[in-house]
Amino acid sequence: MNKLLSKTGCFFKKNVATILTGIGTAGVVITAVSAIKATPKALYSIEEAEKEKGDKLSNKEKIITTTHIYLPTIIIGVSTIACILGANVLNKKQQASLISAYALLQKSYNEYRDKVDELYENSSIVDKEIAKDVYDNTKPSVSSDEKCLFYDMFSKRYFESNKVDVIAAEYHFNRNFTLRGYATLNELYEFLGVDKIDGGDSIGWSIDAGLAFYGYSWVDFEHDFVTTDDGMEVCLISMPFAPTSDYLDSWL
Repeated sequence: MNKLLSKTGCFFKKNVATILTGIGTAGVVITAVSAIKATPKALYSIEEAEKEKGDKLSNKEKIITTTHIYLPTIIIGVSTIACILGANVLNKKQQASLISAYALLQKSYNEYRDKVDELYENSSIVDKEIAKDVYDNTKPSVSSDEKCLFYDMFSKRYFESNKVDVIAAEYHFNRNFTLRGYATLNELYEFLGVDKIDGGDSIGWSIDAGLAFYGYSWVDFEHDFVTTDDGMEVCLISMPFAPTSDYLDSWL
């Protein structure tokens, strides 16, 4: 039942813009039909009111007389406009989010390729060199002896934490992933206690897609250590199976 509810929620989350567009399209038709049906009633009400008054109604009086007749049409029309505007806003947000996600993926790939060309070595050495480069450029530090310096290979950023908290974050992230059937990249960053990234809600992992296309049923994390030139030990966190934008496709 929980998985069914998750799938339903996931479906609406991914397709809400399309759903709103469909409702908006239907709303245009319904608004027109409602207005056509209401018009004869409105004309009759005006005619009766003028007979009772013994004179022509003013524009204000006509509005007062017919408002209750056109009220359903007005409500439908306003709702239709809201759906259309909402779908447009969501489409723009989704497009911007996907662009950010793809830009991040492209940036990661380009940095990786440049280091491979430079070193002609295996990927673990390349990863360490990239981490060192970022360290040299940003000079991160730790606030206490209880903290360690970590480097996320995907988002290319340092953060401080401790090993117990990082392992616990990875476990709880995978627990949610297993129970729900999917998880986003930003959800991982929430557990790690670091800032979310642009596009991080549009890429992720799912059990269905993982088994069908990528060969995973659990999001693995690899920890490697590198020592910088000034003696700082850094733990590198990498993911053998990177998050993808199609992680929800097999759900729908």
